[in-house]
Amino acid sequence: MISRDKRQRTILLASQILLALIGASSVWAAFALGGTEWMLTTLGALFGMAVALLVVAFRMSESSAPTGGRTRGEANGKEAVTKAVAEEAPAGEGVAQARQAAKGLLAATGEDEASAQSSVQASTHASVAAPSPVSQLDYERTMETLLGSADPWAELKLFVGDIRTRQAHTRAQGGTDDASASDASEAEAAINGTLAPSELELFVARQLEEAGLFSKDVELPEVRIAKSERSGRIDLRIKEQKCAYLARVRVLSIEAALNAMRFSDTYFDDLCGATQVQAYKLIQNLTSSICAQSLGLDEPLEAEVGEDPDGEWAVRRKIAQAIDELQLPYRLEWSMRANVRDGNVSFKVTLTPESVFPASMYVEGLGVVQSSREMRRKAASAYAQRIALLMAATAFRASWRIKHVWFAGTIDTATRHWCYLSVDFDRWRFSKLDLAHVDDLPRAMRPFVPTMRIENDILRPVKQTFDPEEPRFCPPERFAAVSLTSRRLKPPLAQALGTPSVNGLAIEEADKRRMVASDILLNLVPSHEEKSTERNVRMVMELAANDPDPTVRSAAERTVRALIDGTVDSSEPLDVGDQFVSGDALTQAVRDAKRLLAHKMVGGASNAAPRPDARDGEGRAKEANVPSQDAIAAARILTKVLAPIDENGLYADSPTIEHRYFGNYVDRALYNRMLARERSVFLVPDAYFEAHFILSVAYLAQHDYDAALSEAWRLFELAPLDRNANMHLVRCLEECEKMDEARKALTDYLKLAHDPDSLGVAYYRMAFFQWQANNLLAAQACYQLAMTFSPSAAGIISVELAALALQNPQALTRELSQEQVVEVLEDAGVPLAPTQEVSQTFMECTRASLDAEVFPVAKNFAAVLGSFTSDDVVRAIIDSLEDAPDR
Repeated sequence: MISRDKRQRTILLASQILLALIGASSVWAAFALGGTEWMLTTLGALFGMAVALLVVAFRMSESSAPTGGRTRGEANGKEAVTKAVAEEAPAGEGVAQARQAAKGLLAATGEDEASAQSSVQASTHASVAAPSPVSQLDYERTMETLLGSADPWAELKLFVGDIRTRQAHTRAQGGTDDASASDASEAEAAINGTLAPSELELFVARQLEEAGLFSKDVELPEVRIAKSERSGRIDLRIKEQKCAYLARVRVLSIEAALNAMRFSDTYFDDLCGATQVQAYKLIQNLTSSICAQSLGLDEPLEAEVGEDPDGEWAVRRKIAQAIDELQLPYRLEWSMRANVRDGNVSFKVTLTPESVFPASMYVEGLGVVQSSREMRRKAASAYAQRIALLMAATAFRASWRIKHVWFAGTIDTATRHWCYLSVDFDRWRFSKLDLAHVDDLPRAMRPFVPTMRIENDILRPVKQTFDPEEPRFCPPERFAAVSLTSRRLKPPLAQALGTPSVNGLAIEEADKRRMVASDILLNLVPSHEEKSTERNVRMVMELAANDPDPTVRSAAERTVRALIDGTVDSSEPLDVGDQFVSGDALTQAVRDAKRLLAHKMVGGASNAAPRPDARDGEGRAKEANVPSQDAIAAARILTKVLAPIDENGLYADSPTIEHRYFGNYVDRALYNRMLARERSVFLVPDAYFEAHFILSVAYLAQHDYDAALSEAWRLFELAPLDRNANMHLVRCLEECEKMDEARKALTDYLKLAHDPDSLGVAYYRMAFFQWQANNLLAAQACYQLAMTFSPSAAGIISVELAALALQNPQALTRELSQEQVVEVLEDAGVPLAPTQEVSQTFMECTRASLDAEVFPVAKNFAAVLGSFTSDDVVRAIIDSLEDAPDR
């Protein structure tokens, strides 16, 4: 192929020959016409043309001289792709994903690895030989500024404004579009300390501008910028609960622009030499090759230590983590339902709207052009199909048990809900796809007979063909009453949960009565019908009179009496149901006592953490102004009902039986694992626990501290893991001036506490005891932990910390580091909670409860786990757990 210099010299030689011919013919014509004036005119024209040719020749020789560098236009789109393969992998969790994405880009361009390497080496050598006098895109510094900013929008606008200002300054200095003049102006700007923006900076600025950063049609909502630790993905998380649709689209567009900057920074070696065209090609190639990130179905996702690789927990965790690690140009909003036992997984994905796709695109032969709506709709449609394939591959790789993956792609606009794609991928057909080369989307999707309508490569709305809440994804038996389920657990699950059967996790003593009450309400005859009372009495006795549960038989008797004497009207079904479930004398006594003492106890009913202003000079909690007659009346009501129960030992422990109360499933499972003995556990009624609690509070109000402490010990015996029982015991010991015992009880509770609220209250109370013992650093450490676990109490805690610091300015001058907190607490003998034993047991129970598909227990554990972390994978697992079905 003829080089550029040779072509230029050939053109110049031809021009010179043509000029000589024209000159000779012009002189001959002038002599022929016989005019001296014609002769002079011709010679002048020839002289001007000769000078012009000499100038052109000089410019050509100057531009052809070797400079050791390269021009900005030398790089092409494939070079951007090949760099992604040849360069060193980026540091951090997203290394594998970045490399795989690069492979996908390489496959999309059809360039082999050898040519990629040579192209990269050539571009690298050239860039090293002649560094460009422009600034370099500093992604890390920009993100550090944005992550630490209280107003990210203002920072982004300053970022773009700086780029545009330097661009205008450079152009003003150059004063011309001539290439050499432009280079000279850039060099002069560099000398003066103002570097011209690089092509990548101009690319990012344009992306942000076109995304609507400066648009006035809608106000951008307040956002918080987050960076994924696994993939490096940038998320703009809207703080407002309600957000206009257009504002949300703007946020998604700006987020995509920031991620485009991230990809450019990752894939280009020479951030100063890369061009805007290369950047456009990079993002478009990545968008069209996202499926290449997934390996084949024969390469399963790895399970973690302690997981059942094919259990519900592991499958959901692997899917969520794999999706979180994907390198995607646009935000992926998704929800999942899974039934691993039957091999079904469903995804519902909010598709990326067409308006989020770039307002400018690269078109072969035309360069970068403004994208039309049709171009964006085609890009969005193709991207939606690729997302479906990628997520299906992820689910199939999570477990061999997964045989079908359903995918629904939807968009919710300001006024409508649309479904654009609904498909059932089966494992056998899917295994035949080559995800590294998904170029023909219709051919890839055709075997699965998807429900989608495509016109001119654009998806049109269709009807969604499945519901993620269907029983095939969400079996209703997962929410069966725990206490009524006798299903045996597999040995590993039984060991993890501390019980051989599901009902060993029960916490509701009234479950059986509630189930029978539901049947009664379904068959209840309204009072206006003939012989309604007689018919209802007969129905109740038939359903409950012969039940083996004595509490059910007792409930039937009192309900029948209430129907006969008219205390309950059968036209009010809820009243009938309440009478059957909780119409006993103990529950009624608790309700009466609560009414007498309502809102008159310091710290509320639980008395978990008395307010600082409710303490006397010695730090003991002061009683609110509870009228003695009300406290006495409440105690009298409760004692009258409790006395015969306790005297008869109805809920007393024996060598083979223990009676316990559990406020939640987490407490029950941890009790099974850590405190249970070789005895059967029977549940006491909730009213029995409440009665002793309120009775103790009533004694406190009467200043009968010994009686209050006796009731508190009974509460602790019934519920050794309950926060309210433990904190009330600490308080009663404190009131009895048994400070050492109170501190020991609190220390023992910290060894078993497992949720943020309990830990926050416990450390808050421990801070006071350490303060009283003059262990000021330990008190400060406890206050800091209390604030960490209970941010909502930061105001109260800050006040007490300030008071502590004022009293001891020499000792408390700054916040303790995490290492110092640990060291100080160890020296003071205060446990660092949650302890390692509790944390490990907690996670084992969490996984086992989900694998056993006991969802009331699993959701309880998941909720507590979620309160400890904001990790996207954990949040995705929690969101994948469906709610109880309507009955």
